[in-house]
Amino acid sequence: MIAANSSQAKRCVERNHSVDQDRLVKELKLSWISTIAEANLYLAKKYLPKMNKKFSRPPADESDAHVPLGNINLKEIFCFEYERTVSNDYIIRFEKHLFQILKTEKALPRQKDKVLVRIFLDGALSIIWKGKKLLVKELVKKTKNPGCCMT
Repeated sequence: MIAANSSQAKRCVERNHSVDQDRLVKELKLSWISTIAEANLYLAKKYLPKMNKKFSRPPADESDAHVPLGNINLKEIFCFEYERTVSNDYIIRFEKHLFQILKTEKALPRQKDKVLVRIFLDGALSIIWKGKKLLVKELVKKTKNPGCCMT
């Protein structure tokens, strides 16, 4: 979508770029399309073929330009990353969770060092420091037992 703050500007953008802005919505209404399934069918059968015919161009070079990934792990790329600071008691806080750094033979981050919390698309979590995955344990807060109920 190209930003246009008035109907006149939208018409101008559509005319200059030969694309539909909010006209697609109006076109769907004129065709009495009211469900997502009908809209998807309309897009697949009418709208997208018209746009592809209008805008598609043959490639300048027919050869395949893809290269092999090698030993790149896409899981490490397609994730959410958050920077956190190691506390004085070697705990990392992240979204109401506490993670204790466990001792290992490897070098460990010091207090106030920055670590990277990675959340992968499958929901898994890992904590990285200087490119190395840290061994951590999630600390679970104990809930207070309210005792017996008063009647």
